[in-house]
Amino acid sequence: MRFKQIGDKFIVRLEKGEEIVGSLQKFCEKKAIKCGYLIGLGAVSEAELALYRLKDKKYFSKKIKEPMEIVVLNGNISEMNNKPYLHVHGLFSNKEMQPVSGHVKEATVSATGEVTIFRFPGKIGRKFNNEIGLNLYDI
Repeated sequence: MRFKQIGDKFIVRLEKGEEIVGSLQKFCEKKAIKCGYLIGLGAVSEAELALYRLKDKKYFSKKIKEPMEIVVLNGNISEMNNKPYLHVHGLFSNKEMQPVSGHVKEATVSATGEVTIFRFPGKIGRKFNNEIGLNLYDI
């Protein structure tokens, strides 16, 4: 990973083979980013995407083991248990140029991952909501 900081923004380039969500999580820990937003694009060799089904209160995921373009990767950064908490969604395009999207559990960079992180002052926490079954913004 390489990055450049411009004010409270970070321009990040993920390298081939890096796992996107885990790498960005570690980056946010090192830079003490506890509130923010991210957006990115690039390409992946594989990804695990998920959909949360409220009636079951659980994620259903699918591993896709084929090259795809990242059309858009976006998410927010908050804090839970004194650590940055990333919530990331992605829209990908397969070799037939068909869209595949969902909550990004994991994705491995194939060529490059170009992500911009916007750090906001302060912090936003997360708290588990029993009715929904998810860690929601604590605001």
